[in-house]
Amino acid sequence: MRLKKVYSGFLFVLVAFIAHPYFVVVEAAPSGLRRVEVKDILVDQRNDQPVLLLQEKNGGKLLPIWIGPAEARAIFMELEEATPHRPMTHDLMRNLLRTLQAEVLRVVITEVKGGTYFAYIDMKKGVKRFSVDSRPSDAVALALRMKSPIYVKPVVMEHGFRAPREYMHPERLGLVLQKLTPSLARFFGGGEASGLLVSDVKEGAPAARAGLRRGDVIFEAGGKKIESVDFFEKVFLENPLEIEVSIRRGSGGKKWRLKMGEGK
Repeated sequence: MRLKKVYSGFLFVLVAFIAHPYFVVVEAAPSGLRRVEVKDILVDQRNDQPVLLLQEKNGGKLLPIWIGPAEARAIFMELEEATPHRPMTHDLMRNLLRTLQAEVLRVVITEVKGGTYFAYIDMKKGVKRFSVDSRPSDAVALALRMKSPIYVKPVVMEHGFRAPREYMHPERLGLVLQKLTPSLARFFGGGEASGLLVSDVKEGAPAARAGLRRGDVIFEAGGKKIESVDFFEKVFLENPLEIEVSIRRGSGGKKWRLKMGEGK
């Protein structure tokens, strides 16, 4: 795991909070901003880079943001409510803010330049309000720890895409699939815009035991070309004890054949 530097500007603002009294402020929803939640952390099979997947509340657009492994781990640990043996960087930030009796009002992802996303952390201490520049990954990791809302500007949300219907059989296959859109196809399964993206695999379930993992793309099941979640379900229900699937994996779209099912 690569080490990430701590931003001195952020710590400077924390120190500045000390001189001001603390009280709780209830913020109204900012006008024009889109409220989002962390849906998942995926892995780009081309380069094993983590992808932060944000989704508008009430099932709106999905926004993928490529992030570093250390930040992905920090976000994932908070989502899983895992407690590290010693405070990580974002845990330290949270502890400092709480000690100084400051609050994170919100984080906002503001723009995209040359494929790089920008954000700020909006904080308050007494009558003092500060906005600090941040990478989205750091801002999200801190927002999760502070139970603060996450927003995206509409111009940034234009880079997202609509979420298709998902197929889920957690009790039977332990698998979550979604239709591979052109946006997702650029990053998963060799760039071919056909098949279903494996967005989650439950540990120890039949799909995991068969060797499937997040980021794989299923393009055949039971010897039939798969283009929709409904058709996959139909093929699976025809032979739930064992189904052979063909997948694409990695930047070259390497193809594999795996067998899974309730009988595996």
